[in-house]
Amino acid sequence: MLETKNLTKVYKPKKGVPVVALDKVSLKFPEKGMVFLLGKSGSGKSTLLNLLGGLDKYDSGEIIIKGQTSKSFSQKYFDSYRNTYVGFIFQEYNLLNEFSVGANIALAIELQGRKATDKEVNDILQEVDLQGFGNRKPNELSGGQKQRVAIARALIKNPQIIMADEPTGALDSNTGKQIFDTLKKLSQQKLVIIVSHDREFAELYADRIIELSDGKVISDVELDNNASEIEMDKISYTGNIIKLPKAYHITEADRKAINDYIQSLSESEVSLEVETKSVKAVRFSNTDESKITYTDTSAFKLIKSKLPLKNAFKIGCSSLKYKKFRLIVTIFLSVISFILFGLADTFAAYNHVNACTNSLVDTGIDYLSVSKSKLYEAENYEYWKEGVFLSADDIEELEDITGVEMHSVFSPSNVYDEKMSFDYLIDYAKLNENDEGFNIFRASFNGFTAINDDILNEMGCELLSGNLPQKANEIAVSEYIFEIFKKCGYAKSVVSENKEPYYDEINDIYVYDEMGSQSREYEEIKGYSDIIGKTIMLNDTEYTITAIIDTGFDLERYNELTERQENESGAEEIVNYIMFSEFEFAARYSYSGLAMMSEEGYASLIEGLKYTTRIENGEFYIYDGISYDGNSGFISKLSDVKEKITWIDGEKTKLQDNEIIISSDCASDSMFDENGNEMSFFEYCKEKTFGGELWIFGNDYEYHDYKVVGIIESEDCNNLMVTSDKLFDTLVASPDGIYSFAIGSMPSSKSAIKKAVDGCYNYSDNIRYTINNQVTFELDNVNEILKMLSQIFVYIGLGFALFAAIMLSNFIAISITYKKQEIGILRAIGSRSL
Repeated sequence: MLETKNLTKVYKPKKGVPVVALDKVSLKFPEKGMVFLLGKSGSGKSTLLNLLGGLDKYDSGEIIIKGQTSKSFSQKYFDSYRNTYVGFIFQEYNLLNEFSVGANIALAIELQGRKATDKEVNDILQEVDLQGFGNRKPNELSGGQKQRVAIARALIKNPQIIMADEPTGALDSNTGKQIFDTLKKLSQQKLVIIVSHDREFAELYADRIIELSDGKVISDVELDNNASEIEMDKISYTGNIIKLPKAYHITEADRKAINDYIQSLSESEVSLEVETKSVKAVRFSNTDESKITYTDTSAFKLIKSKLPLKNAFKIGCSSLKYKKFRLIVTIFLSVISFILFGLADTFAAYNHVNACTNSLVDTGIDYLSVSKSKLYEAENYEYWKEGVFLSADDIEELEDITGVEMHSVFSPSNVYDEKMSFDYLIDYAKLNENDEGFNIFRASFNGFTAINDDILNEMGCELLSGNLPQKANEIAVSEYIFEIFKKCGYAKSVVSENKEPYYDEINDIYVYDEMGSQSREYEEIKGYSDIIGKTIMLNDTEYTITAIIDTGFDLERYNELTERQENESGAEEIVNYIMFSEFEFAARYSYSGLAMMSEEGYASLIEGLKYTTRIENGEFYIYDGISYDGNSGFISKLSDVKEKITWIDGEKTKLQDNEIIISSDCASDSMFDENGNEMSFFEYCKEKTFGGELWIFGNDYEYHDYKVVGIIESEDCNNLMVTSDKLFDTLVASPDGIYSFAIGSMPSSKSAIKKAVDGCYNYSDNIRYTINNQVTFELDNVNEILKMLSQIFVYIGLGFALFAAIMLSNFIAISITYKKQEIGILRAIGSRSL
């Protein structure tokens, strides 16, 4: 039934010398009978019992159970072995205090996958003289009653082996005798293995006594039923009582033996008794294991242990009474972290392309306006630079990825904004008569673009009056621009070139006349024909208006913005702000805000103005440390400059990396040397160099000395620096780019719109194309916010989760500490380990 071969167990502490608890122990146990394991503390008897019951793992050797070796057993096999063949009885009873007596016993049945019935539980209680105790809790029982409950729990599984560890250690002698009587009765049908210190009970009840010392078997005797009784003629040791035969003379060897025995019972008081009459004793003889035979030939078959969910839940919930505040905080933190992770996952699942596509379909926007952006990466951050100029190649690429024919828009970067404005032609005071409302009239153009019959039809526009521009100095304007003149009128007279305007700060307008003091008169504009033939000065060039075009811009949609209602609610203010943002995009990035020219005139305009561009990749300015500080916003290559250059120290065809040319507006009227002497800027540049601070996005600032070698004498060039080709390419994101944005007709089908949106937003290589309209603008902001919130929620959630995990681990550790006994009990009766 049960054997051990060379069973060895060594405990290896982290510090100190390894301890051999069992040293190659080989034993063969019978199918039935009462076997006592005796020995001093530390002798290895409890270790042997735990190994036989599968509660501990051995280091070498093997245990053979019904002919099957346990070498290949996993922990779950040992759990099932205890559940199937072994019933454990402990010194401290090891009952589950949360359960009643009946539930403690029923649990052993349920672990075998059987349903416990009241009859079966009551029958086993009657067998151990505890009938009627099923509904009591363990704390309502005496020690002896608890131990009988433990025996009943072991017997209910009908095990073939009962293992008892000091079953009477916590009981008085009379109760202990009752327990041994019960176990002796059981041993007639089962194998009962008992660990005990009580030699008297062992000699009284045992069928076999195995004594261990230092992990080895030093004695193995069995009851000799054929031996005759003899009178006791030697000292006997029973518990804490040492008995001497009548008239016995103690020898020196006896004295040492008595002292050793007393030392082994260091925690107990020892009594020395002298027998007053002759004592008969039963003789034990050495065990002959060769005579042990097994009649049970049934196969080794395990019952899988299964702890019922309701019991597991009940045991687990009982832990909640410990550290309640810590548990509440842990749950609270866990809930917050789960919510944050859920929000982060929700935000991450947001599909920007689908959202933009659906919104564009729902709002019915009929134009596709696209600009270029570039990603700049640094060591600790990254960001997108908006408004990078488009090249002709970029526009071709845009057409490929969107499936839409795109048309370029040119906004001269080297001219002042007021040179694209026509506010000098209108009665500016009428532009927004209601100061409390939003101004939806823009008295300036946002750029130039080409127009012809094909583009007109493609964009779904309509010619309302006049003829499309044919000459270079002719333009067409949108119906929206016409509405501005209709509202504000048109100045009757045109100021000649030698008459300068002055700025009237009181009325916030420019005034044109000979002496700078006479107000203008304005012609009323009623119909389209009233504006045809009128001229507008743009970028110092006079253009004639030849056509009015309906671009589909719905001005009436925004008229209510010009008048703010009294007692506006916060929600109404937000709606109006969103509506005005929508207007801004529609007026800026659609044909309604552009001056439309013939293709010839458009090409000529670009050729004359394209030689400058904005510094896009960083910052660049020069200074002398005394009185000059020039910060440039625009840059050009020498080969592209068409204006006259006044050379300071001889004409150059190529600039070195430390040489620059500046526009006249950057030059100072006078400079001062180290001695405070005034000198012209020209003279200063001849003799001195300037300190230059250069910062390329994503890099540190660089400091170099720069020499100003020339000045561009032109009023059209403002805030301009001409640099070497190398520095130009470094500071400009798209050196070949000249267009502000491109515009095309919005596709009609949802799938085509999605292709266009997907092509723009899923572009790679640190470049993306941004769709410019009120819908995508809002959604772009939402997308960036969601990305940021997603990351924030992830990091905050991780923080909460980490803190919750630490607290949960601590709570679990505390719970396990409180539940160690329950866990041990469940393992002992066969519950599967986790």
